[in-house]
Amino acid sequence: MTARYALATSLNNATVKLAEEVGYDRVADLAKAAGITSVKATPAMALGAYDATPIDVAAAYTVFANAGVRLSPIMVNSVRNARGDVITDFKSDKRQVLDPRVAFLMTNMMEGVLNFGTGFPVRTRGFNAPAAGKTGSSHDGWFAGYTSNLLCIVWVGYDDYSDIRLSGAQTAAPIWAEFMKKAVASPRYSDVKPFSQPTGVVDVQLDKLTNLLANASCPETYTAAFIAGTEPSQTCDQGTGVGGFFSRMLGIGGDKAAAPPGVVPPPGPATEDTQKKKGLFGKIVGIFKDDKSSNNPPSNPQPPPPKAPENGGNGPQ
Repeated sequence: MTARYALATSLNNATVKLAEEVGYDRVADLAKAAGITSVKATPAMALGAYDATPIDVAAAYTVFANAGVRLSPIMVNSVRNARGDVITDFKSDKRQVLDPRVAFLMTNMMEGVLNFGTGFPVRTRGFNAPAAGKTGSSHDGWFAGYTSNLLCIVWVGYDDYSDIRLSGAQTAAPIWAEFMKKAVASPRYSDVKPFSQPTGVVDVQLDKLTNLLANASCPETYTAAFIAGTEPSQTCDQGTGVGGFFSRMLGIGGDKAAAPPGVVPPPGPATEDTQKKKGLFGKIVGIFKDDKSSNNPPSNPQPPPPKAPENGGNGPQ
């Protein structure tokens, strides 16, 4: 299956396989560079074994929201005397952590989480501005998300760490949606723009069934972003072979594809498992965990095929 589909629906198997292929030490190094210092290079990182505070998570998500640059959170902008003179100014530390192209791909994929994945309850509550984010749950509920100019983290849980027995989609996502609706209505954060695509990223039309380049033989398509040079090179009819050709001609075989990203059809049946699902950073960031939603998202953007090709200034505050 594609990374886009796995992220949108919080599928653990793909997460574990990806962490294994990339290397647990490299995943841990990236998490630490983003500010999640508790993580260790163990297989458990892909399932959720390490904790972080909402402030830690906010710092980590600036990497995705600010073209790969990590901004350290600050609680106080400045200290002034009674006359208003500045005694001390505090500025966020800025550090490049991720390739801007990869950061954009992550943002693009997390837009799908809101538009057709586990974060769809945000849309059902009337928040329609361009945004990216991720739900998460274990014993608590999370939602981390951002627009082009504002990042917000919501955590819902008990201070004694007991299980709330509700998902992030049910608890944190509605709070995030209501807060962000008010935020984008205010003058300071009203200028929400689509996320800026950096040089070196291309959009391609893919066939929903094969996830290869679409052509006239494969009219059911969706758009996906790739770092230039990593996009599929085969077309949908080249990748199906004789059996695939006759399957298409006769209308048999394969899963029925659903709406592409960005197109919201009427809500359909839930597509997630009922078991706990935790993702790449798992409990590390509390965002990539069990994401069962009480508001079913629309049908998935593309079915999980047997195999898919591999595929990431002033920003949010």
